[in-house]
Amino acid sequence: MRHPYLVSFDNARLQPVVPSSVRTRSCPRTEALVAACRLGAGPATRPWTQPWEPARIEWPFGVLQVDDAEVARRACLQLDGSWCLADAASAAGRLRIRARAQIADRAWWRPLQAGDAWDAGWARDPGALAGFVPRRATLIVIDGDPDAAGRRALDRLARQADALKRALRVVVVGGLPGTARLVPA
Repeated sequence: MRHPYLVSFDNARLQPVVPSSVRTRSCPRTEALVAACRLGAGPATRPWTQPWEPARIEWPFGVLQVDDAEVARRACLQLDGSWCLADAASAAGRLRIRARAQIADRAWWRPLQAGDAWDAGWARDPGALAGFVPRRATLIVIDGDPDAAGRRALDRLARQADALKRALRVVVVGGLPGTARLVPA
């Protein structure tokens, strides 16, 4: 298995959200979803001298639900830093943003910050999420109630939550699994 910091975004399991897929950057429901995702995602630290120790994460795995796919897409774009990259004044500015994200990923002793980039995207196949290991705090969006294989994958992720080095949030659009929390309207 390759080291998680040497692996880039998991394109095999996740489809990134493109900024043109949303009409606006934010709304109160998007802000509520982003806040719910960040809740308990930190500090995600390990002792300076013991990077192999388990990460301290208050709420390592959570399943949330929204009824509007655009809210989930906007949350992905906000958490993954797409808007920061879009607002950068130059290619050098975008490069600095990416470099800061890479440095933050490798700093196991540093608490997760509100502006740190997350990995975020749509699950291509919820059943394929079994064995997923986040390299950074991650938001995965599932369209509709997952099938039996998707539910088994989510159950496996929930059982492995204490071993995660970064927080993992799953947002279900439409369907509401038994373990999901409804994000307020």
